[in-house]
Amino acid sequence: MKLYLKIWRQTDSGSNGSFQNYEIDEITPDMSFLEMMDVLNEKLILEGVDPVAFDHDCREGICGSCAMNIDGTNTLACLKPIEDVKGDVRVYPLPHMPVIKDLVPDV
Repeated sequence: MKLYLKIWRQTDSGSNGSFQNYEIDEITPDMSFLEMMDVLNEKLILEGVDPVAFDHDCREGICGSCAMNIDGTNTLACLKPIEDVKGDVRVYPLPHMPVIKDLVPDV
């Protein structure tokens, strides 16, 4: 399975962010969106690129730390099945919150 991602990247709270495009094909339909983000970060690290910053903790839909906006919907990345994601995917930090870095909001 192959996905094309447009992920919000922002180095810190004082800088302007922008979308970066990523292509990932080492994923399977049984993964969660959060697991896919882990695979993407492993790929970026191997390429010598800074990984995408995002929070996660329980991976069970309880703590809410992996909340992000995926294609216009605020959701928990650990509960979002990758099979529900189609085409080009836009990933933003939660809206109306200051951004600490990339997809990490200041909650």
